[in-house]
Amino acid sequence: MDIPEKLGFEINGPGRTYFDDVTIDNIIDSIMELSAAVWTVRDRQIVLETVLAEKGIDVTDAIEAYVPDQASLDARTAERDALAERIFSGFLRRPTSEAAGSPNDPSLREIAD
Repeated sequence: MDIPEKLGFEINGPGRTYFDDVTIDNIIDSIMELSAAVWTVRDRQIVLETVLAEKGIDVTDAIEAYVPDQASLDARTAERDALAERIFSGFLRRPTSEAAGSPNDPSLREIAD
């Protein structure tokens, strides 16, 4: 499958080039991924708190008092690890490496967002 050039490279391709140093490019990609993740969480938090407030529910004290059980902690750990993997996956790309593959190779990561 040919990917139109205007869409860029797949995740297993050489990645975007901002600077001459691939490490700096990988850091920028990680910061971009982290920024997107933080905004998504913050946006949902704003919506949730607004909806609850409109229904007369103030959750501030309940959030501060919440103590999760072990199952919740385990689930949150798994989500945290998946987020870290997404954020830092850019460090696996090396444009000069044979492992980077071709921009026309299928993606190594399913994009669900």
